[in-house]
Amino acid sequence: MHYWIDGYNLLFRITKNYRDMKQNERKLLAALNQSILLLRYQATVVFDGREKDPPEALRRNFDALALIYTPHHQTADNYILEAVADSPDPSQETVVSSDYELLGKAKQRGAKIQTVEEFISKLVKKKQKKKIVSEKEFQESSSEIKRLLKIFEDKLR
Repeated sequence: MHYWIDGYNLLFRITKNYRDMKQNERKLLAALNQSILLLRYQATVVFDGREKDPPEALRRNFDALALIYTPHHQTADNYILEAVADSPDPSQETVVSSDYELLGKAKQRGAKIQTVEEFISKLVKKKQKKKIVSEKEFQESSSEIKRLLKIFEDKLR
């Protein structure tokens, strides 16, 4: 499953103020990257390009997270929809946005859809579940701890 995330839509849902969003953009992306890395998701965040950007899309990687800045003549929505249409199996693509027009068009093309709120909620739940499971993997039962202590005590004698 590959997640196509509407970048500015995501950031504006998390931080309502444009100035705060621009100041915290890197921190927000770093936090998202850590979750994506931990859960081993494949994800691309697509941002609308600016007038001064080159005519082709700019691609950067942030560890596990791919970042794409569209050319100035193309919106992030259109880039995402083209990526879904170009996919050999659109049902393996999930579009994440709270732009219902984008979600409707993505669904028509065969992609799965999630609102930003649904995506963040699922990320948090899966991250917590993974943390609990990994903590349990390293917990020893009290009888196992007693057994190991006895072995160490015997070795010390």
